[in-house]
Amino acid sequence: MWPYIAIVVMIVLSAFFSGSEIAFNTSNKLRLKKRAEAGEKTAAMAYRISENFTTALSTILIGNNLVNLGASAITTVITVNLLLALGLGKGSDTLASLIATFVMTIIILIFGEIVPKVLGKQHADVVVRWVAYPIRILTIILYPVIFIIMLPVNLLRRLWGKDNGGEQPTVTEEDLSSIIDTVEEEGVIDEDKSELLQSTLTFKDTTVEEIMTPRIDLVTIDINDEPEVISGTIEKSRFSRIPVYEDSIDNIIGVLYLNHYYKNAVRENKAALHDILIPPCFIHKTMRLPAALNVLREKQTHLAIVIDEFGGTLGIVTMEDILEELVGDIWDESDEVVDMITKTGESTYEVNGDMNIDDLFEYLDIPSKGFECDYSTVGGWAIEALNADPHIGDTFSYKNLLVVVSGMDDMRVTKVMVLVKPPEEEDEDEE
Repeated sequence: MWPYIAIVVMIVLSAFFSGSEIAFNTSNKLRLKKRAEAGEKTAAMAYRISENFTTALSTILIGNNLVNLGASAITTVITVNLLLALGLGKGSDTLASLIATFVMTIIILIFGEIVPKVLGKQHADVVVRWVAYPIRILTIILYPVIFIIMLPVNLLRRLWGKDNGGEQPTVTEEDLSSIIDTVEEEGVIDEDKSELLQSTLTFKDTTVEEIMTPRIDLVTIDINDEPEVISGTIEKSRFSRIPVYEDSIDNIIGVLYLNHYYKNAVRENKAALHDILIPPCFIHKTMRLPAALNVLREKQTHLAIVIDEFGGTLGIVTMEDILEELVGDIWDESDEVVDMITKTGESTYEVNGDMNIDDLFEYLDIPSKGFECDYSTVGGWAIEALNADPHIGDTFSYKNLLVVVSGMDDMRVTKVMVLVKPPEEEDEDEE
């Protein structure tokens, strides 16, 4: 009777090891860490094991192989005895081995691998807490064997450059992005919350050049202009802050706050206008948004002048521009509503040249992986694609998009028409 009991024990142990392996690989480390911090001992042990799972994995694999070999050996003994009892003594060892191998392969595959792994994956967070202490005890018992086995493993890791020599992050940025997409698809959060969370991931990689108001669109004042010219510019402006330069827009000397202007009534006095200017804040075009936000906060200002490597004025960026990268468009009474993209046909769109290229690709569901462009706007993309010599009616293609220049202001592309071709048509063009 004992051989049959031993086989059952071996299969149960095989299920234990298989389920433990998949559970540790799929468990949520963040939830384990939270439970551990709350004082749950089993969760603390499970989290400790998961942080150094290589050693535990060695324990699991050694244990699983030992019990599987043991189960096969015992089954072979049982089969030999059965064959002898049936009078099949000659050649019974070979036949018994074949039968035992076939039977145990089926049994272990179903009850020692598939079933425990399915259950272990479905209930990973629970399973790892159940098996944490047994795995830890077995690791201590088998440590001499594990140490010997890990010597060549660690050597190979170093030879292949896989030994990073430091702790790896529990969750990477790509993991977070994937998690956000998954929970949105499962209905845990809505699209707006998902976009907000995704924005926080890309925020740190965005430069001020990508979101600034370009030089050509700036409303500015030359302090040497006549008072009536300055007053006219101010009265026509819908902005509350206007950069002021002297002689050249590359020589910004300050920022005029319109409330200061009206409060001090300096319409007829250039000297007084100079006195109420706020010192300009300059930031380089390559500065990332988090750093730019910190600069604006430290300077206690809402507007910064974006400069290039030569110190020339490229544009401006405001606190509102930066925050909009996180929370989306922020509208106030002074904002002019401009449709960046308008659908004009079944597969045609009219696109504003100032639209961000990434926003266009996202709107049209075009993968942007591998796309390279020195500009961040559709108009700049068109200029680059047409070798800096665009004309109305010029066309260029990208993947399944046909882009036609439909509006220009001097050498600036202000509007394009985009035709989205069917995927099969795109494939034919590539061929």
